[in-house]
Amino acid sequence: MTRRMLTCQTTFEDSRPLHRVLPVLNEFRKTNSFSDVEIELSNGERHTGHRVILAARIPALKDELLRHCSKRVIMWTYPGMLPTAALAIIDYAYTGKLEIAMDTVEGILCLANDLMLGTVSKWCEEFLYSILNLDHIHFVWDLARMGNLSSLIRDCIRKMQETFQDFICRDSFAKLSLDALIQVVQSESLNVQTEDQVVLAISQWTGSLKHTDGTERLPDLLHEVRWNAVSNEAWQRIAGDENVIKLFPHFSDYMKACKAGCGKANDPLIPCPFNRKARCYNKNITLLVGLDNHQNQPEYTFALHDVSKPRESKIICKMPGRKYASAVAFRDKVVIIGGYKPRASNTVMIFDLPTRRSKPAAPMKFSRTECSAVRCGDFIIVFGGKDHYWNHHASCELFRPLKNEWKQLPSSQTARRGAAMVSLEDGRVLLLGGDTGDTILTLVECATLPTDDWRANTAGTYNPFWRRLTPMHEARMAASACVLNGRIFVAGGVSRHNEILQSVEYFVPPKDEKAIGFWTVVQWMNQKRDTFTLLALENRLYAFGY
Repeated sequence: MTRRMLTCQTTFEDSRPLHRVLPVLNEFRKTNSFSDVEIELSNGERHTGHRVILAARIPALKDELLRHCSKRVIMWTYPGMLPTAALAIIDYAYTGKLEIAMDTVEGILCLANDLMLGTVSKWCEEFLYSILNLDHIHFVWDLARMGNLSSLIRDCIRKMQETFQDFICRDSFAKLSLDALIQVVQSESLNVQTEDQVVLAISQWTGSLKHTDGTERLPDLLHEVRWNAVSNEAWQRIAGDENVIKLFPHFSDYMKACKAGCGKANDPLIPCPFNRKARCYNKNITLLVGLDNHQNQPEYTFALHDVSKPRESKIICKMPGRKYASAVAFRDKVVIIGGYKPRASNTVMIFDLPTRRSKPAAPMKFSRTECSAVRCGDFIIVFGGKDHYWNHHASCELFRPLKNEWKQLPSSQTARRGAAMVSLEDGRVLLLGGDTGDTILTLVECATLPTDDWRANTAGTYNPFWRRLTPMHEARMAASACVLNGRIFVAGGVSRHNEILQSVEYFVPPKDEKAIGFWTVVQWMNQKRDTFTLLALENRLYAFGY
């Protein structure tokens, strides 16, 4: 299957589409040659076709088409069928190609499910995944439930949880059903800084309701609040909320029970009127992973750092390390990739934060040191570096932590080490700069990948896989980059003159596949840095190490 991305539109094709291997079939349909059946749509339009072709391509119609050969007209006029969707399915039957857009995906998905066209249903699901962001999340959520797409439903909930602080500011939050809101707020990893934000979000949601239908489970929603972590101010505010009281007449009694249970929430033997599983509040705390490359036996140091207290870090553990390895955070784990000990390695280790233990993972195909790595959805992408013969790599590999396996991706045209690497929410991965051994680059390359594990087999199917974008203003290797508000910031590194840089520039990624984006130089850092980490947190940039 190949795909061509447009703005909120995708073209899907079979692996061997009919419009390429047998285009004459569609010509027969267009010229009304040898047709023996007509399909009438709900708007009265009739489209000619061929019984054998339609029966072969849409098996669900086989009985109606072949057992009633005297029936010239087949009616596709039952309620809910959109003419555009029906015509798209007919076109697909003759061409093996299907265009799905925002305004057609609902009708195509419904019809594909009715006709048991599994491939088309999967394409609709893949299209919905491609537009799963805060702007379209309510649209995707509704279609995921309508089509009973369980994997997409889970990912919608996860997206709402991960972006909760932004999500509650959107109109789609007020449209969320009570059942869905319960699933969102019950998570221990809900992206909030305090429990007060959960309480205020519930108050906001109840205040936006235009009717009381379907609110019988409001007590279940309130049960998911960790009342022992709510401030007195937020407690008093919700206790006097008339909208909540109107929907839940026994709310005051429930609050009294919660008040009594707060002091006993840590005792598992005593029943508690609310969920006592502690949340991992986002209090501007990040995990730092450091390595002293100058030691004979290098160690990784894992530390928690609160950016509100810049001079304080809490070391949580140390473990043996490898020089010039790459570290990538994945959920509650840190994946440590490649490195040098005593030569370039293909070893991969996974450090589990909750247990503070590490275990080996499946090795890479190639040994790499000074490689680039970044998380992209459910995957980790690794590029370049040097092998144990000190040759520079142009190869690229994809790691699936959920499956513990690797997949080879198309190579870049330029082998290099020390390139900065970032990923965007839509699955685009960018390589910035790097050292070829002969020169340091301004080169910027971009590839597009799926972001969810179930689509791993489609990774690397774009042709060309890597495409060049506008180069940076300054050549850099061992620089650091991150994404802030949709812009890609790159800072520091080493120049072509072997000087450590303190300059910073940002890139605005193109919105379509023909554009190449543009760079803007901004204020420099306070000091020169290379082989460091640039981090975006709370709309600010932080630089760690040098």
